[in-house]
Amino acid sequence: MRIYLPLSAEDRTTLENSSSGLELIAGRAAWGVTGPARTGNPDQDEEDLEYEAMQDAVHVALLSADATARALVIAADAPDGDVAAAEENGGAFGVEIRGTTRARIASFHVTELDAAAAEQDDTDPALLWFDASEGADALAYLEGSAGSGAVPPIPNAPLA
Repeated sequence: MRIYLPLSAEDRTTLENSSSGLELIAGRAAWGVTGPARTGNPDQDEEDLEYEAMQDAVHVALLSADATARALVIAADAPDGDVAAAEENGGAFGVEIRGTTRARIASFHVTELDAAAAEQDDTDPALLWFDASEGADALAYLEGSAGSGAVPPIPNAPLA
């Protein structure tokens, strides 16, 4: 199952070491497209549902970020049997990890706006996309942009 995870302190070491997987502990909150989310949104295709799940994770990440910080969300693939719909919280797309498992990182997504600016914007936060092999770059971009006021160059963009 494709899941979306707001960056945790434990994830930082994984990103710095450019690992292709994450160790996930039981009870960790994540967001993904569950059966109930599909039946509750019959007019949306899988891509639309995944977008909604990722945006839920992004909003949670922004809520826990400093006002001058951007947020990072990891897209990862976990075994279906190790992920269950969250019963207490997480909204329509909330899931939790059932037991310790390993997930394969698919990509990284960093918000273009910091938390304060994203709160003022009435649209879904725009995201910069990083390949699974670019974890260290995504983290550097996240940290390089926090509070500096300067916008670093967009990764993988051609130079003018």
